[in-house]
Amino acid sequence: MKYIFVPCILYKTNNVRYRHSIVFKRHFSYSSLQQKENNLSYSSLPSPIKVFVNLEDNNLVLSYRKELKGKAGIYSIVNTVNNKQYIGSAKDLYLRLIEHISNKKSNIALQNSILKYGLNKFNFYIYEYFTYHSKVISNKALTDLETSYIKLYPFDNLYNFMRTATSLVGYKHTDEARLKMLKRFEDKFNHPMYGKKHSDNARKLISKPGELNAMYGKTHSIATKEIISNKLSKYPNGIGIYDLEDNLIKKFKNNIELAKYLDISRVTVGKYLNSGLVYKEKYRFLVNK
Repeated sequence: MKYIFVPCILYKTNNVRYRHSIVFKRHFSYSSLQQKENNLSYSSLPSPIKVFVNLEDNNLVLSYRKELKGKAGIYSIVNTVNNKQYIGSAKDLYLRLIEHISNKKSNIALQNSILKYGLNKFNFYIYEYFTYHSKVISNKALTDLETSYIKLYPFDNLYNFMRTATSLVGYKHTDEARLKMLKRFEDKFNHPMYGKKHSDNARKLISKPGELNAMYGKTHSIATKEIISNKLSKYPNGIGIYDLEDNLIKKFKNNIELAKYLDISRVTVGKYLNSGLVYKEKYRFLVNK
């Protein structure tokens, strides 16, 4: 165990300056890192303090939860065939492992390699655990620590795209960036999961049953249900009954309300709504503008 003392760190929040003294607790195999920090020459690279194998075994991966859940640190996913690796940092090492296995928020070069060699040819290394004390300071400290590990290795032997680690904590995409992302997936063929299905193992890892589910033991309020319903509705402005001159007679939130009002089926409403046919020779069902 090693302690790194940061006697005085100044940071600014809401135009107020704070002076903060903290201690970061680090648990790792640091013989070579210590040599680097003392400006001594070294030939060895840091050894992992923990290695998790058989990542293709769903039951085994689930058992890793006890050791990794809620722990932050520096990790690596290593290709055992060519020793190439992806080095990263995480506030929750178990969650990050699952994301890589299920190809969610994962490095694309790493994922292409997993497709080529198979998940059974990769191991999950823990180089160092990291204890959070202050979100303001620790996020940067963790990514800086990740950068120090990345720089220890020849860059062509890494799946990482950058030499310097970055964090998206607190970052917000611009409206322009959001629009670009939305347009990218207007064509369904551009979606990375188009035509694919998660394996049973991946689905088990992604799912959050019972107490793991954020809504476990809770129910949405009526107001919340209404908001969700409106957002998912095909007709955000609702639909209405119009006369033959397109004058609105009565407005409804959706086709279900209209169907109940006229005591007809939703299928019938859909038929007249989509075809533009006249209902009972005097009404039209139209989407409200």
